[in-house]
Parts: sequence; C-alpha cells; structure tokens
Amino acid sequence: MARSASATAPLSCAIDPAMVLSHKFPEVAYEYDERDVALYALVVGACNADAADEKELQLVYHRDGQSSIKVLPTFISALNAKTGDRFYMDVPGLHYDPTLLLHGQQYIEIYKPIPSRANVANKIKIAGLHDRGKAAILEVETLTCLEGSGEVLCMNRSTIYLRGAGGFSNSSQPFSYATYPSNEVSNVTFSDSTPFAVYEDRIQKSQALLCGLSGYFHPLHSDPTFAQAAGYVSLATSYNSSSVPGWK
Repeated sequence: MARSASATAPLSCAIDPAMVLSHKFPEVAYEYDERDVALYALVVGACNADAADEKELQLVYHRDGQSSIKVLPTFISALNAKTGDRFYMDVPGLHYDPTLLLHGQQYIEIYKPIPSRANVANKIKIAGLHDRGKAAILEVETLTCLEGSGEVLCMNRSTIYLRGAGGFSNSSQPFSYATYPSNEVSNVTFSDSTPFAVYEDRIQKSQALLCGLSGYFHPLHSDPTFAQAAGYVSLATSYNSSSVPGWK
C-alpha cells in the first residue's frame, strides 16, 4: 500500500515480494472512440507547429469521417493509462511513498491494427519486481483485448520506479523477478558520427497537464505542492526526472 514519506521505513513497511507477486488485478473494461484518438495526437504535439499540416491533420481529422482518422501506434500507452494509478497504490505488500513514484520505461507490443473506436478490456498482472537498494522497480504488464472476440490488440509493460522503497531483501543477493526473458530487447548502441538529419520540435509547458485528458492524472505534473514535496524545484521541472537528486 502507498504510505507517507519517512526518512527510514520500519521493517513492517518493507515490500513483501510474496504478497506483491501473488496479487490478482481485476479486469478493466472500457470504450474509447475517435475523440480519444484525436485528443492523444494533439497531446503529443500533432499540428502543434502547423494546424494545416496534411500528414499530421489526418491524426485528428478526416474528410471521410472521423472513423477514418489514423491512430498513432503509441496511442496504446493511453489505453494502459485507463487503468489508473490506484492499481499500483492498492497492491497488498507494496509499501512506498506515492510522492516518490516515477514512471520509467514504457515497453509496447502491437499485435493487430489499432482501430479508431473499440470496446476493450485490460488484463493486468505484475511482470517484475526488483530491489535496487535505494529504490524498488515494479513492472506491470497490461494486455488490451477486444471485448467479445477476446483478440489481443496490444501489450504495455510499465516500469514504475519507487524511490525510497528498496532495501527489502538481502543486499548481497537483492531480490529480482521478471516473467519475461532478459534478452527480449536487444541493446541499442549509438555511434559518435554526425547525425544524418536533425529535427527540432518544441512542446508546450502545459503539455503534461494535457496528458491528464488522456487518462494520466499524476499530481507530479499538475500539483506544485506535490511536485515540491517529491523533490522538484517547481511543477515545470517535474517533467524531467533527471532534475531529482539521486535519480539515475
């Protein structure tokens, strides 16, 4: 369960891996439509530089009807957000300070073309739990299926970084559990050569607030008091996790 901040958590507040990994999430059913698809595109910057850009306009409008608009592949991360942060806060045995929670990696797999409108269900499970000493890492996997047929559209795996929640296992052999192979994603290396092209874009300072309209209502991006309690100078810097002392 989420708990208030403390300098040193008592043993009774340590994460209990057995309880966390045995937790079963309820299935979450919901509907999304073209409005959600278009809103997500606007949130991530579609038509931000040019409202009449033909390539980007098809993400928010189509002259043949909104059912024909294009769906950005990363829209599926918004389907994951429909589950809500309460799912992480209510896991028995998962003790942490909610002001220190950070969203880390987002891994996605897409199995079918994503429709612009659908009734779907999210099937959620714990995919990983790791003790990193000063922090704990929780991985939550969400399968999004079409209601009725049960066909799987996509999979999201969210990595949740829980600062201050580590140290719940033997430091000489820290706890680490995952349901997926460690070599699932190959390492990416970048050369030191000059890039072939450079693309510059600018996001609005209010963009994180707009993300809430797509289902991601984290107070770190909307509540200045909450952001400062988490160690950020202001709400604006809470968009950049590298500004947090000790966050690597």
